Amino acid sequence: MHTTRVLSIALHNPSDETDPDARVARNLDNVLALLGQADTYDPDFVCFPELCLHHATRGDGLLEDVAEPIPGPATDAVGELARELDSYVFLPMYERNGDRLHNAVAFVGRDGEVVDTYRKVAPTHHEVNGGITPGSEVPAWETAFGTVSALVCWDAQYPEIGRYMAQQGVDLVFFPTLGTADLHLRNRVRYHGYHVAMCDKHGAQVYRPTGDVVARNGGWNNPKVRDLDLGGGEARFSFARVNTDCGAYHRGGGFEWARDLQREYGGSVVVHAYNDEGVFVIESVDDDLSLADLEAEFPEMTPMCDYEDEARQTARAAADRSPLLPMYEDR
Repeated sequence: MHTTRVLSIALHNPSDETDPDARVARNLDNVLALLGQADTYDPDFVCFPELCLHHATRGDGLLEDVAEPIPGPATDAVGELARELDSYVFLPMYERNGDRLHNAVAFVGRDGEVVDTYRKVAPTHHEVNGGITPGSEVPAWETAFGTVSALVCWDAQYPEIGRYMAQQGVDLVFFPTLGTADLHLRNRVRYHGYHVAMCDKHGAQVYRPTGDVVARNGGWNNPKVRDLDLGGGEARFSFARVNTDCGAYHRGGGFEWARDLQREYGGSVVVHAYNDEGVFVIESVDDDLSLADLEAEFPEMTPMCDYEDEARQTARAAADRSPLLPMYEDR
């Protein structure tokens, strides 16, 4: 069992300030103010929505003016509070990377330093025509609370990105967005066996690998932050405790291995069986037992992504042409 504390913050920054520097400064002040209240949740991770630092400037022709380097002034300011919280923070923003501009997420570590940057790999054609360069990597970061990764908005439309995360053993995906293109992820989490924490301007929630939604907070009538002056903006907190020692496995030729696992470990594991989909979602609820231990003992426990990739490779090798996508590393 591996309990992880996740705080997703829905933040809609105001857009009435016409000066871009003043607007971005206010956006950052709002981010810092919300981080200042995050200690009541004792989070391991905090995530803000897509472009929370700059999204009020989207479509205003201000991209060149507001984009910042990573690391830079904004990540330095957020890093100070991340260090005080002893928490990882995902800060979405426009990034200036040499002569390129990205829709990016700065992954700030518990020590206040930038761990890495995720750059949206599937920006829309409007974004690309407006000057955004797509990213080329989908990193997976090892942390004390599991392996984590990130998607941004339109990235969620592409199943190969989610499959690649599963190949890397990701336990928890953070999904900042400006829209609500998250239903695809809700369907995929059971198949891939990871959690997804999403937040947009008006709501936030977490999808478990069973497909259940936890910690939902969104909509006009749900709780908002009332005791902070956000300059006309609004925010909501969504907090969840999740078990990242959880995975999705193909049922194999039968149920024998799952029966043996339950017989031997009983209340140390929870097995969610989805026979129609041929999937077992299994989680360890014992601090002294990990899924890695179980996989070593029960070689029939095949992660869904491994089973899928084996079938994919077999089909592609046996056919002159195949519509199946190649493995990521084969491209």
